[in-house]
Amino acid sequence: MPEKTRRLLLGAGIASLLALAGCGSGGSGASSAKKPRIGFAMTLNDPYWQNMRLGAIDEAQKLGAEVTILNAEEDVPKQAQQIQELIAQSVDIVCLVPMKPDGLVTSVTALNANKIPVIIVNREIGDGCEYVAYTGTDTYMGGLASAKILMQAIGGKGEIIEFQQVLGTGPQLMRTKALDDTLKQFPDVKVIGRYPHEGNDAKVVATLGTILPDHPNLKGIYVHGDPQAIAAGNACAQAGRKDIAIVGMGGSQQALDAIKDGKITGTSFQRPEEEGRSAIRLAMRHLKGEKLEKRYPIDCPAVTKENVSQFKGQF
Repeated sequence: MPEKTRRLLLGAGIASLLALAGCGSGGSGASSAKKPRIGFAMTLNDPYWQNMRLGAIDEAQKLGAEVTILNAEEDVPKQAQQIQELIAQSVDIVCLVPMKPDGLVTSVTALNANKIPVIIVNREIGDGCEYVAYTGTDTYMGGLASAKILMQAIGGKGEIIEFQQVLGTGPQLMRTKALDDTLKQFPDVKVIGRYPHEGNDAKVVATLGTILPDHPNLKGIYVHGDPQAIAAGNACAQAGRKDIAIVGMGGSQQALDAIKDGKITGTSFQRPEEEGRSAIRLAMRHLKGEKLEKRYPIDCPAVTKENVSQFKGQF
């Protein structure tokens, strides 16, 4: 064999060995640097939740994790099935926004049985299951903030109504409780009706179309959610009832603008993006072996025309 040919073959062999060694090293490195897999079971039925999703995705990218977002669409059986899918995928940890507090206890118990840790986000979970930590807006305190704005606006007396979100969900229960607890201090305020809007602005408008003509003394409206509060404000304005105080909850940019324009009286400021980020941060801290506190609440201050300029809408 000519010397030149022998040298070429020898060089090719060495190059092949180096390439194989490189592949082996790369495979081992990829394995040791495998990204943690986080399942995020939630709903996306409102811009609020979509903003939470964006926060979670961005934080996961920053922290080197893979996150799978699942949309239960406020459906408990659907979310239960999605949790089973996450178990089948053997994710490392699950961040869960429970559609209803009691409806997902069995699903969290299944995660417990499969040794998949759980971070509860935004909504509470019922008793009978284990989770690492809770993070999210203090929904009850946010409801209190909005209720107090309303009481001040109506002078602590008169007729009010409440528009509730999906009945039986954690936020609905906490926000209604916040109103009821506030009303204990205002015996001259009477709730003449409670109506579920289920995230549908049209339901608010239709209900007010029936209520306003029959209740000329209506003084205030307590609304679960900014979009529906704005819908109520528009309906009242069209009916010539600008004397009715209206409070929402959420802190959307549209709500802040509506407060500035006098369409609604106030809201309680929530930060869905931060909720998503906080959930991912806590998940990663737990996976790294850090001991966590049980609760990481995110404050929910009151917003009125007096301080609205200090806030920037989250969604």
